Amino acid sequence: MKAISFIINSNHLIAFAAVALTMATQVQLGAKPQFHAYLFVIFFATLLEYNFHRFIAISNQETAANEKYQWSNQHTGTHKVLILSSIVGLAFSLVFVQRDIVIFLSLLALFALFYSVEGFGKNKKKYSLKRIIGLKTAVIAFVWASITVYLPVLQLETIFDPRKIMLLFAERFAFIFAIAIPFDIRDMEADSLVGIKSFPIVFGEKRAVQISNFALLFSLIASVVNYFLSDLGWVFLAYLILFAFSVTVLNCKSIKNHSNYYHGILDGCLFLYGLLIWSSFYFARILV
Repeated sequence: MKAISFIINSNHLIAFAAVALTMATQVQLGAKPQFHAYLFVIFFATLLEYNFHRFIAISNQETAANEKYQWSNQHTGTHKVLILSSIVGLAFSLVFVQRDIVIFLSLLALFALFYSVEGFGKNKKKYSLKRIIGLKTAVIAFVWASITVYLPVLQLETIFDPRKIMLLFAERFAFIFAIAIPFDIRDMEADSLVGIKSFPIVFGEKRAVQISNFALLFSLIASVVNYFLSDLGWVFLAYLILFAFSVTVLNCKSIKNHSNYYHGILDGCLFLYGLLIWSSFYFARILV
């Protein structure tokens, strides 16, 4: 149990999830899953970002007392080691990737940074991007979907049907969007204090859950069109299992009350997404 707790709270699970989703894209594009240097870039960049965020949070007296940072408060040294090792790993991995990938990641980093700016003009709060309803969740889903979908496209250097890529992006974006909304429900109080207008703050918790379910349904519809258009029915079966599991996770009250619901189960949905799609490639080879 200590090992599982460490993997979850040290953000290794979410880093592995990012890699798994990216490898799933290879399969969804009709290619064989392969290891490339950019997968290490994704792993170390995710590990760095999430551990740095945790470290900043526990360094702030206003947020450090939050119950969700209990593990981090007890393991500040672990976060420091992970931050330093992630920086070294990221710098080393970037040497071996294509220039196009470095440029693409840099543009996404600038995009995320632009959202983080408190505001602009004389009245910063008035013109802050955080005042746009649901933008926080949309930015998270967009960055995750962009990295895990388009990096394999750049790496494979193959001309793909634009419709296929757009459908895959829509599926990935909507799924991550659905999984991110419960985090907004958890963070309602903190987001309200800094002026973030998330869905649960504006529409209430019940309506936010409905939006999450609708996003998940939209993801399923996009997958149906995509996989049967691409003759990848065996991938759709894997996604159908993921969909059923995710619906249960989003709506079952007993699961929501689990202590590891957010950084264990919800993050685990992202990892399961990648694992099921990736595994389906090999199951299909066995059955054929």
